[in-house]
Amino acid sequence: MVFTPAPLRSVELSSPFYLHLNSVIRKTTLPAIIRSLRTTGRFDALTWTAETAKASPHPFWDSDVYKVLEACCYHLIEEDDAELRQFVDEAVRFIIAAQHEDGYINSYYTILGISNRFTNLRDMHELYCLGHLAEAAAAYHLLTGSNDLITVVRRMVDLVRKVVVPKGGYPGHQELEIGLLRLYDITKDSVFFDTAEYFIRERGTRDSKDEIFFDREAFARGTDPYEHRGTEFKAWFSKPRDYAYMQAHTPLVKQTTIEGHSVRAMYYLTAAQHYTLVDGSKTNDVKDAVARLFANTINRKMYVTGGIGSVTHCEGFGPEYHLPDLNEGGGCYSETCASFALIILCERMLRAELKGLYGDVMERALLNCVLGAMSMQGDSFYYENHLATRSGHAHERSKWFDVACCPPNIAKLIGLLPTLTYSVEGKVCAIHLFIGSSFATQVDGQDVKISMETQFPWKGTVAVTVQTSTPLTLAIRIPSWAAKSFTCSTHGEVRDGYLYAEIKSSTTLTLELPMAPRVVYAHPALRKDEVAIMRGPLVYCAESVDNEVDLEQVYVHTSHVGEVKEIEIAGIQNVPLLQVQGKVRKGAGFGGSEELYGDQRPGWEEGEREVLLVPYFLRMNRGGLGGMRVWLKELCG
Repeated sequence: MVFTPAPLRSVELSSPFYLHLNSVIRKTTLPAIIRSLRTTGRFDALTWTAETAKASPHPFWDSDVYKVLEACCYHLIEEDDAELRQFVDEAVRFIIAAQHEDGYINSYYTILGISNRFTNLRDMHELYCLGHLAEAAAAYHLLTGSNDLITVVRRMVDLVRKVVVPKGGYPGHQELEIGLLRLYDITKDSVFFDTAEYFIRERGTRDSKDEIFFDREAFARGTDPYEHRGTEFKAWFSKPRDYAYMQAHTPLVKQTTIEGHSVRAMYYLTAAQHYTLVDGSKTNDVKDAVARLFANTINRKMYVTGGIGSVTHCEGFGPEYHLPDLNEGGGCYSETCASFALIILCERMLRAELKGLYGDVMERALLNCVLGAMSMQGDSFYYENHLATRSGHAHERSKWFDVACCPPNIAKLIGLLPTLTYSVEGKVCAIHLFIGSSFATQVDGQDVKISMETQFPWKGTVAVTVQTSTPLTLAIRIPSWAAKSFTCSTHGEVRDGYLYAEIKSSTTLTLELPMAPRVVYAHPALRKDEVAIMRGPLVYCAESVDNEVDLEQVYVHTSHVGEVKEIEIAGIQNVPLLQVQGKVRKGAGFGGSEELYGDQRPGWEEGEREVLLVPYFLRMNRGGLGGMRVWLKELCG
C-alpha cells in the first residue's frame, strides 16, 4: 500500500496566504534568482570551454541552474509565464548541447580539466549536480511530456555505471539517489532503480583493510586520507577520515544516530525511504534504519522551529540535545535546505503510512523555518535560521550566496505544495496540510473533488467539501497541538494522528482546530530553563522593533499569553500579534559598577512590561536593530 501524492495539475490553490506566496515567487523570487545566475556566470557556464570560459566555475554551479529549472517547471505547470518559459527553454538547449559524446556533462571539469573527472567524488559534486539534473528532468517531463532531459541523464548514468560503480564509488553529497528514483517512477527503467539501490546500500561499506571507497579514491589521487594536514584533512572533518560528515562511516542499515552534514543526511534518508516504496519485499532493513534515524532527528536534534543542524563548522548535527539558539560561537546553523529536505522526507514517509507525526514535522518546518528563510518581498534569503540574535547585530537576509542552494529550494517547495497537501490510496483520500484549495481525483473510476476553505494558519476553521458519487474514506491529519480539543462536524475515528471519516455521498464537514496561544517547554536535557510561545503551528518570537529593551534580559510570566491585535507585515494580512507580561533585569550591573560578578542579585526595572511577539517566519521584515529571541526566560514566583 503506497499513497500517491496529488499531481500538480489536479490541485488549484485558493488560499490568500499561499496565493500571495506563489505570486511573490513567480513575480519576484524566480526572476531575481535567474538574474543572479546570469550575472554570476552560472547560467551559461555549460556553454563554456577551457578557451572561452569567462570565469572559474565552482564545482556545483550546474546544480544551481538545474534547481532553478526544476522550480520554474513547477510554477509553469500552475500558470504560464513568458520569462520563466524563456529561461526553461534556453537552459534545456544549453544542457543538451553541453553533453559530451560519451555522456559526460559537468561544466567544472569540462573547463578545468576533463582528465580529472570522477577522481574526487567525495568533494567535487559531479554526482550531486547530476542528481539535480535528474530532478529537473523529472520536472521538465511533467511540464512538457518530453524525455529530452531524461535521455541526457540516462546517458550520464550509463557512463557512471561504467566508470564509477566498478570501483565501488558513490556520491560525496547525496542527491543523485533521489533523482534516479524519481526518474524510475516515470520511466520504469530498471537502470535508474538499480543505480540508486547500489548507491544507497554501498555507501559506508568497508573492505578487508577497514577502508571505504573515499579512502581508496584518495590513495588513487596520490594523497593520504590518514594525513592530519594537507588537502585530505578537510576543515569540516572533526578528524581525518571523518566520514560521518557525509554519512559514510558505516552502512545505512547499521547507523543508530543521525550524524554529519544535515542536508546530505536528509537527502540520504529521503532516497532510502523512496527506495523502500518501490520494492518493499527486500527493504525492511532500510525502512527500519530510516525510521530509527528520523526518530533520532526529531526527538534529539530538531529545533522547535523545525530547523536542524546545530553546528556551523560541519553545517550539521551536533551531539544529542545540543541545540544552541545563537549562531555566535558556531551554533544554531539550522540551514534552510536541511529543513526543506526534512519536509520532502516527511512527504515520502507519508506515502508509506498515514502517521500524524510526519505531517506535524512537515507543517512545523514549512511554516516556521522554510517560509521564514525568505523575506516576504521575495528577494532576499536566510541560509541559516538562528533562534536568537542580539540587538545591534542584526542577521540580515542576503540577496544571493556563493553557495546558492537555498533560494531555489524555497521556490521548489512552494511549487510542490499540492503534492504535500493531498494524497490518495485506493478509497482513502488524505489531507496533510491545511491550505485553501480544491483537488480533483478519482476513486473506483469515479470523479471526486475535495475542496478546503480555511484562513489557516491564522484561523483554525477548516471546511472540507467532498463531491462524490462513490463512497470513500477521508483521512484528515489532526495536528498534535490540537489533538485534545479539536472538534469535527462529522463523526470519525482518530488513528495515528489522522481522523478517518466515512463519506457515502457529497457532503461538507467542518473541522475546528484550537488556535489559542500556548506555552512550550524544552526537554530538561536541553538545559534550557526558558519558554517558547506558539499559536497553532506557528512559533512566535520577540523582536527589538516591537520591544525597546535588551531581549536577553526579558523575563516573562506564563500564566497568560493573549492575542492583542492583527497587523500587516510585508504584504501578509491579518497577522495576529501576541502579548505576554514580563519584567526586565537592570542592565547597569551592580550599582553601576563595571564588575563582572557580584554578591547581590541584579534588580528589576520598575513595574511590569508588555512584551509583543510576532510569528517567527515574519521576523526581520520591518527593520529595527535586529534583536530577536524565540526562547524567553520564565519569571517564576
